[in-house]
Amino acid sequence: MRYFIIIIFFFGQCVFAQSSDNSVNRMNIKTNFSMKVLEAYEENSFSKVKDFYQFLQIYSDVTTSQALKEQVKGNIYSLYKTNSQIIDFFSSGKITLEKLLEKINAKGLKFTVRNIQKKTTSNNFWTNFYTLEIISEKEILQHKIYQKIYFYPEEKSFGNKKKEVWTILLGEMQ
Repeated sequence: MRYFIIIIFFFGQCVFAQSSDNSVNRMNIKTNFSMKVLEAYEENSFSKVKDFYQFLQIYSDVTTSQALKEQVKGNIYSLYKTNSQIIDFFSSGKITLEKLLEKINAKGLKFTVRNIQKKTTSNNFWTNFYTLEIISEKEILQHKIYQKIYFYPEEKSFGNKKKEVWTILLGEMQ
């Protein structure tokens, strides 16, 4: 009887360990996608980074209407993971998206992304590296940026059906 209880205990532990391992693997990028598919998603993340800076340029344009700025602001927030800290392009440190938008409002800035590439891949994100050039009336600023790109599954509703889809969101900058 004693051996029976020990066997049941170890069997239960093995089943629990496998189920927790499956949930970790479900979130792991490398176990869910081939390298070719992952490269396609990485290319998509390059486009999202460039879109972000195009939106910033529109937002900072002095001729952009308030209605368009509100729409662009919504598009910017939809690109980012909640509560991401980003580089303050005009001083040292990090700030929120809201603070960045306040700083660039009606400044007429031009943003250019150069040499974007993927550097590292982790379980649920990878890191992109690129050079950002910001042109204003007075100066040209250049920043070398490492940015996390989050890639994870989430359940979305399509009518009355729910499906798991993988989502790419921009994250923290260094």
